[in-house]
Amino acid sequence: MGGCNVGIYNIMSDLFVSWEEYHQKTEELAIKVHDDGWEFNQVVCIAKGGMRVGDVFARIFDVPLAILSVES
Repeated sequence: MGGCNVGIYNIMSDLFVSWEEYHQKTEELAIKVHDDGWEFNQVVCIAKGGMRVGDVFARIFDVPLAILSVES
C-alpha cells in the first residue's frame, strides 16, 4: 500500500492588537527575560517585524541593537 497523503493547512485569522496592548506585552516580555536572569551584551532583531521590540529591549536593557535585513 502507498503512503498516506494528508494535506496540512495553516489557517490564520486576523489578530488585532492596540498599540497600548502591544507596548504592554513587549514590556511584560522584557520583565520575564529580566526575571529569568538572562544576561546579554546586545539585542539582534529582524527588520521584518522585530525592530520595535528590538528597540524597546535595547533601551530597557541598555545594550546595543543589531538589525538584520531580510528579503522574502
